[in-house]
Amino acid sequence: MSQGNESKTDKKNRSGSIVIRVLRVIAILVLLGIIIYESVMIYKDQKEYAIAVNEYEELRNDYITEKEDSIEDVVVKDENGEVIGIYPKLDINFDALYEINSDFIGWLYFPAVSKINYPVVKEQSIDQYLYKTFDGKYNKAGCIFMDVLSDENFCGYSDMVFGHNMKNNSMFGSLKSIYKSGGEDVIKDNPFVYIYTKDHIFKYRIIGYYRTKQGSYSYTEVTNEKEYDDYLKYIKQNSMYEMPSGLGFDEYPSLLTLSTCSGQSGSGQRFVLHTVKVQTFDR
Repeated sequence: MSQGNESKTDKKNRSGSIVIRVLRVIAILVLLGIIIYESVMIYKDQKEYAIAVNEYEELRNDYITEKEDSIEDVVVKDENGEVIGIYPKLDINFDALYEINSDFIGWLYFPAVSKINYPVVKEQSIDQYLYKTFDGKYNKAGCIFMDVLSDENFCGYSDMVFGHNMKNNSMFGSLKSIYKSGGEDVIKDNPFVYIYTKDHIFKYRIIGYYRTKQGSYSYTEVTNEKEYDDYLKYIKQNSMYEMPSGLGFDEYPSLLTLSTCSGQSGSGQRFVLHTVKVQTFDR
């Protein structure tokens, strides 16, 4: 009887061992499947991102005369020869870009963060360009686009443009350098953002930046002077950057905000950089 009982126990142990081995094999196969799937998806994403990078690089090469490493400054003087303003010279073929995309409204150049050198489109519906590049093709890199409620002439109380926080630092991905490695060091020598339109060059001064949440007050629509004052106060209260002294807001110069994702995908975290228009140059 004891031998028979031991035999049954051995059979149960062997059966249990087989089940464990089978489960281990299944687990390994599942993990391998996940790894292969993730690898394929990463490859596809990187390939897709590379397509977008090449597209925007071609736009810069084909429709801007100056190359990024050779952009010179234009010095503007008054009738007495006094310097009244300086801006980077970009000779942009606006007509050709408009033919490619009729939603094209201007070109954004942020010298302190050299990778930010892109055309800007005005979305006609919410998130229209979230996953669509300048030439209209589907791509997760999307486009730099102005909010549907903002002024396409960059003359609203507060205008806002969006761009993806790409891992390869394209689009608005390079804004990471501001909040990750000491923002003031990145922008201290050149705290200006430029918008080029067919008729004007707008020069903006950085006045604040911080991390926030999707749907926060940072994204409120500003439609009057009272809301402008409240919004400016909110920027001062939340900013990681001390607002420069000597700036005048009495005449309510246009604000321009750059917004991108921050943190893990789906977290709802955002990074915003606020600027104020300090000069307008005629083209």
